[in-house]
Amino acid sequence: MNQFLTSIPTLLSSKLSIFIYLFLFFYLVVFAVLTMWIPLLKNAQPSANVQLILGNYTNVLSALGASLAAGSGTLIHHSLTTLHKKHDTMHDELQKTITELHEKIDRLEQRNQGKDAQKIHDDSNK
Repeated sequence: MNQFLTSIPTLLSSKLSIFIYLFLFFYLVVFAVLTMWIPLLKNAQPSANVQLILGNYTNVLSALGASLAAGSGTLIHHSLTTLHKKHDTMHDELQKTITELHEKIDRLEQRNQGKDAQKIHDDSNK
């Protein structure tokens, strides 16, 4: 059930869903208004039963708005998730590089201290 509910935004924002909502909007709203103004189209006007079956204007517009909002929300969530994963990966790599750098610096300091001690020893023997 949870998997189905999480897939709803994706289904609502699919191209097919948006096409259906746009078709219904144009057929029930735009075309219906045109048939009222243009007498030649009067016979092609959607009947009351067709309007009832396919939904009213408010539902069509609401569904279209919900689809677009769900799609953009899903896209933003996916982008943020991807960005967080990249950030975590880069942070881990940076921490590893910093640790390696500190180890190299420590080795160089130990070498320099050894050389300085050797130089002092050589100078005192002369």
